[in-house]
Amino acid sequence: MIIGVDARELEGKPTGVGSYLRNILTRVQLPPGSSLQLYFKKQIPDQLSDLEAEKILLKSSVNNMHWQQWHLWRALKKNRVKLLFSPANALPLHFHGVQVVTVHDLSFFRYPEWFSTKERVSRQLGTSLSLRQADRIYTVSSFIREELIARFHVPPSRVLVTPNGVSRKNCDFSLRSILRKSYELENATLVLYVGSIFNRRHIPVLMEAVSRLDAETVLVVIGENRTFPLQDLGALSRELKIENRVRLLDYVSDKVVQDYYQMADVFVYLSDYEGFGIPPLEAMSYGVPVILSATPAMDQVFQGAGRFVKAIDSEEVSLAIQQCLADPVQRERMVEEGRRLVDRYSWEETARIISDDWAQLLAQPAAEHK
Repeated sequence: MIIGVDARELEGKPTGVGSYLRNILTRVQLPPGSSLQLYFKKQIPDQLSDLEAEKILLKSSVNNMHWQQWHLWRALKKNRVKLLFSPANALPLHFHGVQVVTVHDLSFFRYPEWFSTKERVSRQLGTSLSLRQADRIYTVSSFIREELIARFHVPPSRVLVTPNGVSRKNCDFSLRSILRKSYELENATLVLYVGSIFNRRHIPVLMEAVSRLDAETVLVVIGENRTFPLQDLGALSRELKIENRVRLLDYVSDKVVQDYYQMADVFVYLSDYEGFGIPPLEAMSYGVPVILSATPAMDQVFQGAGRFVKAIDSEEVSLAIQQCLADPVQRERMVEEGRRLVDRYSWEETARIISDDWAQLLAQPAAEHK
């Protein structure tokens, strides 16, 4: 019995969905008598040697939708795949086995103006059609589950919360000064942001907030600029006269990201809308105090840990950063609350939920599948 996975999110430079998929695949327990097949479009990543799975490359230059609906579907049919897991919103429409899809957020429905016409239409169409036929829909938070059920009138029994996870890091703070020296940040106060850059995450507001702080404050932004319309953050840093205090890094290695987490004095994540929010949880796992915008998902996921700003306003954000840095009692409280929160989100538990669900779905007679 074969379980297939649309594994394209592991190709190239994986982001949050790729991390979600890899953490599940390295921990999931397959039902007895089953095996795993991972399907790729461009290349099979070298770093997957630890995964006990058959890796299949369906190389093609067609767009992603065409690849999934034709090339992947044909391979699934040929290989007699029993269950397909797609970690990113869409399924091949003609596949007749058990279908499982993860929906991370519904931003392209709720805020369509954030996306180009091509991306918006593709995401909306693929998600809408896939939700109709999926036997099980995973969401990364209860907030997204509730939003999905309300918008698409999906039976609640078909929607299961599979939260993102994280693990507490054993940081060697004696190395912090060495790291700071190697990154030329010895005397800096480091404000950090990690994650893909979208309009909804208000990096310009964060830059304006940092411009209000003293000259020793450095902002490091790590992530691909995916804003639409494109925001020229380099030009903004020059306009604010903080170009020497802002580091705009695109995709960097996991090691570099880990180094910056260890060096950070505060992590700031301002967003109008999120399904979960892995980067601030990662920051908490490193013992870094976190400043967040108050949104339904953030309130639900972070449960009061961290400092919440009610308005995404540069003056309020700047004040929150100052208070976090200046008050050691508040800072230690934020760090401790963050560590306790991290202990509640385990990839092992999420993988267990998914393992049990796959076993249940595969044990059902075919007629019971949607």
